[in-house]
Amino acid sequence: MSDTTDEIRRESLEKEPRRVTLKEFQNKKSSKFVDPCAIEAKASFKCLDDNNYDKTMCSDYFIAYRECKQMWIAERRRARRNGEL
Repeated sequence: MSDTTDEIRRESLEKEPRRVTLKEFQNKKSSKFVDPCAIEAKASFKCLDDNNYDKTMCSDYFIAYRECKQMWIAERRRARRNGEL
């Protein structure tokens, strides 16, 4: 995880910013949507709102979201390979 991602998570309005764990994801109801990168997504949208939807001003937020998704996908692949999912 990059410094930008850590900084975005610290700046989050969430009281305890954290990701969804694999166990929580696995035990969720099938109809429930769970976004493990919700904090980064929320920060990206907030940046867009604050900057009149000028995407060039929010590139760090988009990178942090992309890194989060890549990390989550890699973690799920690893878990699937190891029979954890």
